[in-house]
Formats: sequence, C-alpha cells, structure tokens
Amino acid sequence: MALRHAPHPIVLILTPADFSVTTPTPASALFDWAASGNGQQINDLGQCAASLLPRDDEVVLVLPPRAVSWHRVALPKVASTRLRAALEGLLEDRLLTDVNELHFALEPGGKSGQSVWVAVCQKTWLRSWLQILEGAGRPVTRIVPSMWPLVQSEAPVASAGASRSFELDIPSTIHWAHAESGQVWLGSASVLGVSSTPLLEATSGAGGSASVAAITALMPPSPDALGESAEYDIWLADPSVATVAERILDQRFELVAQPQWLLRCSQSDWNLAQFDLSLSASARRGQRLRRSLRQWRSAPAWRPARWGLAALVGVQLVGLNAAAWHESSALQAKQQAVQRTLQQTFPQVTLVLDAPVQMQRELVRLQQTAGALSLGDLETLLGAIDQASGGENLLPSTVNYTPGDGRFAGWRATEDQVRALQQTLERVGWQVRFDGNELALSPPAP
Repeated sequence: MALRHAPHPIVLILTPADFSVTTPTPASALFDWAASGNGQQINDLGQCAASLLPRDDEVVLVLPPRAVSWHRVALPKVASTRLRAALEGLLEDRLLTDVNELHFALEPGGKSGQSVWVAVCQKTWLRSWLQILEGAGRPVTRIVPSMWPLVQSEAPVASAGASRSFELDIPSTIHWAHAESGQVWLGSASVLGVSSTPLLEATSGAGGSASVAAITALMPPSPDALGESAEYDIWLADPSVATVAERILDQRFELVAQPQWLLRCSQSDWNLAQFDLSLSASARRGQRLRRSLRQWRSAPAWRPARWGLAALVGVQLVGLNAAAWHESSALQAKQQAVQRTLQQTFPQVTLVLDAPVQMQRELVRLQQTAGALSLGDLETLLGAIDQASGGENLLPSTVNYTPGDGRFAGWRATEDQVRALQQTLERVGWQVRFDGNELALSPPAP
C-alpha cells in the first residue's frame, strides 16, 4: 500500500518486508520499498507484492543486516577467473555452510593481492528473491547491504568499502535499531565488521544489561578509538522501535525512518551482484553512467558545478545574442548604405525594394538612352560567346532572343565543345544553362 504517488521515479529501492531464511515464494514475498526521483530524496514509499511494485529503470535490492555475514581476508594474487575458488579456500574453515551454497562479493574496489572485506549470504535464498522480482518484470540492477564495515576517511586507502554515508573522520560505530519479524534488532557497523543483536526487554532486571553486554562483546571498541568506548558512536533508530531501543539500552537515538535508511544504502558504492550474479560489462557501464548523472544532477556536493555550468551557458547565450545583434546591425547598415547610393545616383527612385536589381535596371535604361550596348543586348551576348570560344568557330544556327535572355541551338560543334564554352562563360560570371541541345545565356546577376 503506497502512501504517496510519484509520477516517474528513477530509482526503486526495496528490501524483503519480513526476513526469513526460508526460500520465499511469489505469493508470500512482500517488499518494503521507496522510490526516489533524483537519488537524494524519497518521492514515494509503501509495502506490496512484487507484481504491484512501481516500474523503473533501476531497481536496488537491499539485503537485511542478518542476511549477510562479513569476513576480512587477505586475497592472494590470482586471475579474476580463479578469484571465486580462492575465496572458497580462504573461507571454507570459517563458515558453517558448504561454500557451494553461498554467494560471495568483494568490497568496492577490492582486488586480488589486497586485504578486503567479503560479504557472504545464502545463494539459494538470494536467487529466489531475484527470480521473484525478475518474474514480476522488475529485474534487479544492484544488490547492496543494509550495513557494512566502515572505513576511516583519513586512512591512506579510504576508498575500499567506503561510501558517502558511512565514512568516518575518527574510529567509531554506527548503530541502527530496526524491526525484523516482530523483533527489535540493533545492527552495529564499525571498522571491525558488522553485528546484529536482538534487543530484549528486561523481565527480571537482566534483559537490558544482557543486550548491552552482547553488543559490547560482538562489537568491541576499535583499538584506535579515542576517549570512552561509546563517545563517538552514532545511534540511529527507526521511529517504530526508537522508544523500545532507548528504554532497553538507556541511550538516546536519532530517528531515521526505514525509507531514508534504504535511500542511504542505495547511495553507497557497494554492489553484491558479483561472480555468477554479476551484470554484463555494458549493463554495469550503463548503471554507473546513470548513477553518475543522477548524482551530478541532484547531489548537494555537485551544486557548485551545476551553478558554474548554468553560468557558463548563460554567458554563452548572452555572447551569442550580442554577436547576432552586432552582425544584424552591420548588415542593416550596409543595406542602408546601398539604398542611399541608389537614391543619390538615381533620385527618381523613391521606393527601394531591391537596391541591386533596381540599380541594374536604371543602368540598363541609361545605356539604352545613350545608345550604348547593355549586358542583356543580343550583340553583347554574341560577343561574350565569341570571346569565350577562344577563336574556335562555335556558332549556333538558331537564335531565340528576348531582352536579357538569349537561347542558342543548332551548334556546329560537338557537345563537349559546347560544355567547355559553358564553363568558360560561367567562370567570368555569365548565367548559362545547357540541356544538351539549347544553350541559354543571361547577363551576370547584379
């Protein structure tokens, strides 16, 4: 049931509504989901079956904290094709389940020859959720954990396992109280790993202290921590369980609703879709491109760059408009100068529509009045043909003349000779057309 409606969400972030190690079925599988239009804010949220989920280009599946175990290993230098086998050999003695039944994923940027965090989960369980979503037409593009080991931002290599959400300036622990299967759980993440602890109400005065002792045992303070063990810890809780968590642990929690937590997880650099669950290279490139574009468009860290680009575009538009205005002004000034020249030379012209054409007509009229040949006279046309022939005897037998236009046919020459004559006339500015029989000749355009 959705609480709000977003017309066109870009990212759909979802997680199983009720965590269970049993294999889910399409009829029983429910998802808590949140949709974001820019990867920074929640536009819509709800809980429903896979077939009722909103459709989107990118679907991010967030695995519950208890679904993933974490192991720190030193990877040998092996080829990528043998990396899975190397992980099986390294983790076989640490795991209670056959390694063939488990899915492995390395931390972001993890490579062979490095010490890395490895996420491990049940392969059959994970495949079942992926198949349910794919069968409903919502194939998953990324798989991310809801909690993961932290890194120190001042560490020499801060990129491995880091994210914008869980990168700390000093060694610390992030705690998140949330509800799973009707039970309040506290997930804790630090540089030492991730743990999940049930928060039990005190029945005989020991429940709360037992939870605190379990948390301390599972997530001891970092040896590099400053001050008291919990001095720099961050305590977060879903509003639905915040009161219970504060009462059990006697600790003040900052409220972070589950949709906001899912959004924070989707912003991380983690992607557990590796090895046999990995996407194709082109799909990964497209995924990274969409994420980068979304971050650039909406992330606060990119706001100065967006403003700078907007200012650059604005300056370019102003410059183009100024240049266009200058060119238009220069052209208009030239047109006015031509019009003034026409009216000063021929005062009888009072209305100027096309100054060059009108000036040509006035010059022809003056030539006719003075008895001089104009460019459009037949004698001028014949003279131009004779001059262009270069002394060859290229004469037409048929002449059709109207003022300003002569048509000559019946040539005593080959077609190639006439076409050579046409090219010569065109080079000196005459307007010539030849269709293989008749050559039409007009004076040069004004």
